[in-house]
Amino acid sequence: MAEVVLALFNTVREAHDAVNDLANQGFKRGDIGLAVNDPRKRYVGEGRYEDYEDEDVDAGEGAGFGAVVGGITGLLAGLVAITIPGVGPVIAAGPLAAALGAGTGAVIGAAAGAITGGITASLVDMGVPEEEATYYTEAVRRGNALVTVTADGDDLVRAMNILRKHYPIDVEERAAQWREHGWEGYDPKADPFTSEELAEERERYVETTNSDPAVRRYDNPRW
Repeated sequence: MAEVVLALFNTVREAHDAVNDLANQGFKRGDIGLAVNDPRKRYVGEGRYEDYEDEDVDAGEGAGFGAVVGGITGLLAGLVAITIPGVGPVIAAGPLAAALGAGTGAVIGAAAGAITGGITASLVDMGVPEEEATYYTEAVRRGNALVTVTADGDDLVRAMNILRKHYPIDVEERAAQWREHGWEGYDPKADPFTSEELAEERERYVETTNSDPAVRRYDNPRW
């Protein structure tokens, strides 16, 4: 059975380096997923952002953002731009893009029960427990970049080892840091962060690097 591996990075540049490494090591474009916040809409996919209408649901600021994401375009399948309530403009690719951009309400809603649509439900549909899925969604909301890989057997271990080389964040430790600053849980009705607020977020929290829990694996019920 295939499993899904998740790794969270402080910036889109770090995510790009991890994705590039995966591609160079032979992982298929269609098996690698990406979700990253794009508050200034610096990359608009095929020309515009599509609004995601379901209510339930560093990124790389600076001049190099478009260039970095442009580099990811050649590495990943199905790159799309979409606006998610509570999160804001998001760039997604691979399995995450497919879940968010095509028929999400019917397919994801049926699998996720009370959660319908959005990054959280997409991750739940991939086998991520609901609480942890909300952590990843909040992380994307706060400007971190999420990379997923679907793999099995030896490839699963290889994917985890490759991602660890790029210093991913421990999502549970980061959630604990948010709570110390008053966070009470992901709220899909919250206002998205501005680009200035995202910059402050990246400075505020202590980076956790290369710890074993930083890369997590989950049974994927869809494979």
